[in-house]
Amino acid sequence: MNTTDPTQINQQIQPVIPAFLSKPFRVLPEIIPTVAITRALNIMLVQALQDGELDFLVNKNISVEVSDLKLKFALTLRHERLTPRMWRTKDDLNLSGTLYDFMLLASRQEDADTLFFHRRLKMEGCTDLGLEVKNLLDGMDTAGVRFHKQLDFVLRHGIKVFEKLFI
Repeated sequence: MNTTDPTQINQQIQPVIPAFLSKPFRVLPEIIPTVAITRALNIMLVQALQDGELDFLVNKNISVEVSDLKLKFALTLRHERLTPRMWRTKDDLNLSGTLYDFMLLASRQEDADTLFFHRRLKMEGCTDLGLEVKNLLDGMDTAGVRFHKQLDFVLRHGIKVFEKLFI
């Protein structure tokens, strides 16, 4: 394998954060990161929310687990805003994966189909809702995301640091 080809690295190696780095997320009450993530998403996705691009999430419960961080959060869409809620095993849609894989997805270094096909991201629950979420992720224009330049910078450099430390 040519380790200088980032595509091969992303598909072959699945780095995870060491367990000791997940400790803060194991001791924090779930509501704290859930509220913080939901607020950040509402700020970043304000235009998509106003344009109704997320309306398919109205009263649908989505739970996300970042497995290596032991971070779980859940949200729904009410009154044109993402709203925090408690994580449940059997929600309308449950997504799970490692921080690295979610970073690859958010930075568009890997597409959702590839990550799901290689079972690096997992989706359980309502197939139609899952397909809509996947299509949203695939089709989202990052230029329309508030603070997209800062987010791109953090993701790009975060992935490099992640690969140097954990691969």
